[in-house]
Amino acid sequence: MSLQPGSVVSGYTIERQIGSGGMGSVFLARHPTLPRSDALKVLSAELSRDDQFRSRFLREADLAATLDHPNVVRVYTRGQSEDGQLWIAMQFVDGTDADAALKAGAMTPVRAVHIIAEVAKALDYAHSRNVLHRDVKPANFLLTGEPGPRERVLLADFGIARALDDATRLTATGSVMVTVAYASPESLQGRPVDYRSDIYSLGCTLYRLLTGRAPFGAAGTTSAVMMAHVSAPPPRVTEVMPGLPPALDEVIATALAKDPAQRYGSARELAAAAAQALGLEDPTPVPPPAQFSGPVSGPYTAPTPTTAPPTPPFAPAYSGPPGASGPALTYPSTAAYPGPAVTPKKKSKKPWIAAGAALAVVAAVVAAIALWPASAPVKPPYPAQTFTHAYGTTQILARPNAVAALTLADADAALSLGVQPVALVAPGGTAPSWLAPLITGTPTVLGRADPTAVAALKPDLIIDTAADRAVYDALTKVAPTIPRPPAGNKAWTPQTQLNWIAQVLGEQPAAATLAGELGADNAQLRQQQGFDGTSAAVLSFSPSGLSIMLPTSPAAGYLSGLGFRIDTGRADTAAAGQSEVPLLESGIYGIEAQLVLVLRSDPGARGGGFAGLPSAITALRGKVVIVDNPETIAALTSAGPAATRYLNTTLVPQLAKQLK
Repeated sequence: MSLQPGSVVSGYTIERQIGSGGMGSVFLARHPTLPRSDALKVLSAELSRDDQFRSRFLREADLAATLDHPNVVRVYTRGQSEDGQLWIAMQFVDGTDADAALKAGAMTPVRAVHIIAEVAKALDYAHSRNVLHRDVKPANFLLTGEPGPRERVLLADFGIARALDDATRLTATGSVMVTVAYASPESLQGRPVDYRSDIYSLGCTLYRLLTGRAPFGAAGTTSAVMMAHVSAPPPRVTEVMPGLPPALDEVIATALAKDPAQRYGSARELAAAAAQALGLEDPTPVPPPAQFSGPVSGPYTAPTPTTAPPTPPFAPAYSGPPGASGPALTYPSTAAYPGPAVTPKKKSKKPWIAAGAALAVVAAVVAAIALWPASAPVKPPYPAQTFTHAYGTTQILARPNAVAALTLADADAALSLGVQPVALVAPGGTAPSWLAPLITGTPTVLGRADPTAVAALKPDLIIDTAADRAVYDALTKVAPTIPRPPAGNKAWTPQTQLNWIAQVLGEQPAAATLAGELGADNAQLRQQQGFDGTSAAVLSFSPSGLSIMLPTSPAAGYLSGLGFRIDTGRADTAAAGQSEVPLLESGIYGIEAQLVLVLRSDPGARGGGFAGLPSAITALRGKVVIVDNPETIAALTSAGPAATRYLNTTLVPQLAKQLK
């Protein structure tokens, strides 16, 4: 996509193009409202039209946007241009990258170890949140400031290359999409990967920054490099740079161990070992070795070692003076946001494995080196967390194994994230049909949050986002309890509830996946049904009387996601945290919505009829849809991921028919 300075993309004003490549182009763009410029990556028209890529791109961009760390390039937002091309706005870093600094002769062993230590902080942070990078390499390490202990290092391209990877896997079975020079054996073999794959890549990067060469670059062809990663012994730093301490050979050997279990337990452990080998002060405290909480790969059988190819003569990489800085760039010359997404076509000879021409080679190599059966990926350690909520704080020291979810929405979120609770609460003590398919265990289904009944099930964590203070106090005597977060400026929506519970359970990647999938579904429904801008109101008629749902309610939030504009008539302002307010019959006349949903749970509700409703409802000018199916009402008043999918297939067709 070619945009001239002054062009506007979704409010961003283009200042200049700063990179281009196979996925699209990158521009320096002025933020629509803030006094700053961002890096705006605009995806190619071809990829933007690919539905499979779109959904995965949005999911991974959302996942990347959840990372907030000083050593991670921030993803601010994403969207779609007026002509349908996807874009993401990222933090603009005024500097260079480690790959460019190395090629400019501005890399020293001390600087290399400093860069690795800073990147290690970013990786350990991401791994603690179950996020893998999967493309750790020097070009993704952005550098700003003067070289030295204060030089800032940021890790870029979280999630973006992964989105392309996932899209490729759908159309090219058996292919892999990695930068082969830094790829772990398990990723090349098509086996499940976990955070130890990133540690292997970080070790490969350290070797390159120290020597100027990729670990197995002398092997020759791409397939030979891949085979070397799997079967050749780790290379020795001192064979290329004899002046470096032999202890660095041991660091590389551990980081590049073929068996993931033999590698360093964390990225910072690798960085600390490199600093010690070089005689430097430990740059950062090393966390304890990872305690795996999930299944690990089966017994490791080492392949027969091959003779490492001879190392050709090598010119010293450190031709510049110690501490010299790289070229004065406003951004790396190859791209504004380094990584596979924007590698210029003229450099297409880099060792990338794509789904096209290289597919036959990849398939052959993967078949030849498939040494282990598939196994479930290992989850990173669960970090000790302290949650500040409406009633104080709750500390969780380890991943919970016996969760009680005491609202229907809480249960929906936990089950949709893949966590089987020991107890859940559902109306009438029966799980609704739309939630039942997610239940694979044998949870106790309660009709209400009864502390005595919950205590008998011995949970190690209780989630009850509807608990009042009295219920919360009673539940804390049973187990650590997480209620709703404190009331603040951020509305409590189904999405914020999902994110909150995902953080508690350590399932943020699953939440990002769900959000991306549901967002894509809603976007498709909005386009198909044309709900955008249609006004809607939601009334509830129960034995307690008549009320109107506010925009903060799950039902209104669900309709808003479909493009409806919520009308609350002349309802009084609600107190903090309140999602509906009582409505007098006279207040009905203030509702001018084009669509009015009436949720009936009164004794007279039957068959979608109006009998027994306040007469003013029949006088409304908009289309009135009576909802008296208990399962549909339960779905609307919880609006979790499973409930949303149920409503999309049952309620939406009815609404579309009424509004024709």
